[in-house]
Amino acid sequence: MSELAAACRAAATAALLMAAGLSAQAQSASGAGNEIAPGIRGIGLTPEQKRIIYDNTAGERQQRVPDEKALSVGAAAPDSLMLEAMPVHVKDEIGVLRDFKFATVQGGQSILIVDPANRKIVEIITRADAKK
Repeated sequence: MSELAAACRAAATAALLMAAGLSAQAQSASGAGNEIAPGIRGIGLTPEQKRIIYDNTAGERQQRVPDEKALSVGAAAPDSLMLEAMPVHVKDEIGVLRDFKFATVQGGQSILIVDPANRKIVEIITRADAKK
């Protein structure tokens, strides 16, 4: 019985450490445009995750942005943008998104993933990203 209890404790500890590592990665990525790995900006979404997000948010209310060229990972989202809650089924499938909101830029060409706590853009998903 003690071997089983020790194995359970070890598994629980490993799960907690893994969850803490993922949380720390998401938090550091939500900083001012931090790279999650050399040359990789954003929150580390896979092409499949980007497609899921794009497919489930591109049809939402599209908003104008005064200067689209100023939009980049790490930049502040304009105050004029209304941030929308991420669809529940998308958050369920891609857990790292649970604390983020999004905005669809006019024309449906770009989806901004934004940290609502500081309005920093943590990811930009384009139509081209969704097709990969």
